[in-house]
Amino acid sequence: MHEWTEERKNEIDDLVEIEETTIQLEMLIYLKCWEADLIIKKLYQFVRLLHGEHYDWYFKIQESARNKDATSSRQDLIRLMIRDRLKDISPKFYDAIKETYKTQIRNSIAHSNYSFQGRHIHPNNYIKDDIVSQLKAVSFDDWVNIFHNTLIIYNEYIRLNNRINETYIKLAGQNNNEVEIRVTEKDGKQYPHYVMYRPQWNDWRYKQSEE
Repeated sequence: MHEWTEERKNEIDDLVEIEETTIQLEMLIYLKCWEADLIIKKLYQFVRLLHGEHYDWYFKIQESARNKDATSSRQDLIRLMIRDRLKDISPKFYDAIKETYKTQIRNSIAHSNYSFQGRHIHPNNYIKDDIVSQLKAVSFDDWVNIFHNTLIIYNEYIRLNNRINETYIKLAGQNNNEVEIRVTEKDGKQYPHYVMYRPQWNDWRYKQSEE
């Protein structure tokens, strides 16, 4: 419908400019989805649950190389501790993250290190010897798939989070709005603790000791 011709040059240039502006906004949403601590934390804990592992009470995202007690960096958490551990459990979820989360794209957006040329996004951070920095260009059409998949993952994240919350609200309702949880220390020691659901706020808080 918009094949370039000299007569339609101005019209097509205007359409491409609108498309570029839209993609700029989509990039900010993409970055927010893959940078948010809470989303990364919940996906990480969910994958641990799928593997039958206890909740990691000491989870911490690495903010710099000085954070020696951190679990890992954002990109390694997403690629290695979430995506790769889903491969055998949920191949579709694994593929969705693999095709959607691109470390190079994330970095180029975060540092405004990209340019638009002829309906292509050019990440200006190509590194020949870096396996996760091999993209020289992403077409606008390919970006549509990347962005839409991000929204699908985010939508399913919200749906799953709401479903889990509703399940525990029902359990709490059967026990004076309390739910027992298990705390596992770094040395393996485990003990029970309790959280209380507050209907008026639709949230949870730790039950205070009566001592």
